[in-house]
Amino acid sequence: MSSPQRVACPDCSLRQALPGLAENEEARCARCRRVLKVPDAQSGAALALILAALLFWIPGCLAPLLTVFAAGASHSANLVGCALRLWSAGYPPLSVLLVVLMLAVPSAFMLLTLAQAVPNTSNDELRTLAHHLRPWLMLEVFVVGGCVAYSRIQTVATVNVDIGGWCLAGSAVLLLGSLALRGDPPPPLQRILRPGNLSVQTTTALVVTGLVLYIPANVLPVLQIERYGSIERDTILGGVLELVHYDLWPLALIVFMASIVVPLAKLFGLAWLLWPTRQRSALQLRQRTRVYRLIDTIGRWSNIDVFMISILGALVQFGALERVRPESGALAFAGVVLITMIAARCFDPRLMWRDAVPQAEAGT
Repeated sequence: MSSPQRVACPDCSLRQALPGLAENEEARCARCRRVLKVPDAQSGAALALILAALLFWIPGCLAPLLTVFAAGASHSANLVGCALRLWSAGYPPLSVLLVVLMLAVPSAFMLLTLAQAVPNTSNDELRTLAHHLRPWLMLEVFVVGGCVAYSRIQTVATVNVDIGGWCLAGSAVLLLGSLALRGDPPPPLQRILRPGNLSVQTTTALVVTGLVLYIPANVLPVLQIERYGSIERDTILGGVLELVHYDLWPLALIVFMASIVVPLAKLFGLAWLLWPTRQRSALQLRQRTRVYRLIDTIGRWSNIDVFMISILGALVQFGALERVRPESGALAFAGVVLITMIAARCFDPRLMWRDAVPQAEAGT
């Protein structure tokens, strides 16, 4: 038998040996209970699902997503076309965000993951890169945002889902299945650095910035809907109420939670984690680590509204008859989402354990 693999837990820094695993078993950190390893058989199945997801993802990017019919004309666009239209319409930040999150990150993540199965490759390097891209993988979030956009477009025009939309949905499902089997193993031991002392200060600055931006993001309009000369401006809450008005309660609840509750919960959750970390408290270390994992996981779902606005702004463009334009609130909201995600990545949970670990091992 080969010698056990030694890793340091990325959440609490505990160095430990990983045993061999049987089917349906997983290895967890002995101290904070983070999943560190899944069976090789599951990893093989995960690679097969990743390959299938990539095959669906390619036509999902190149084929039209939706076709909108209004005022005797029709508009359709693929993912690349949506980004180009947002750029030409004067919204470069949303265009760049779409390109990075929906083109660059998914392709890089899937290719890096598949490359790990190639013999004689440096798996440690590839696994580390894929590990850092994982939090920014948002195919399923984009699909939900597309469902919200589809529902909003139906109120002003006729819309059909095209082959690109179905392919992206299939790719998202396959990718989720792969990630469920593969888990999120940590980077190799030699790639895990010591906890960063500036993590607390950086996260604090980002949380304060996010709280400041949260106000205009919810007060200012995020969409301007022009319909036969009549102009209507919607805030995030206004969009939720419109979904309720059309009896789309499930989507209204999803948007409300993702766009209003989740960003605020992340900001206050990070603030709660920062305070005992500054105090070097050993209380509830495992619970605080679980809260951090939850914050890091749910933050990307706030991009539902960002993707919905991007799709509407790219597709509903029929001149003065019917037109949807992103407003300044959309940029503020996108800033809140990105800042909260970066803040969660900057916060180093190992700092919670570093100073308090002797007390924690004795009594927590």
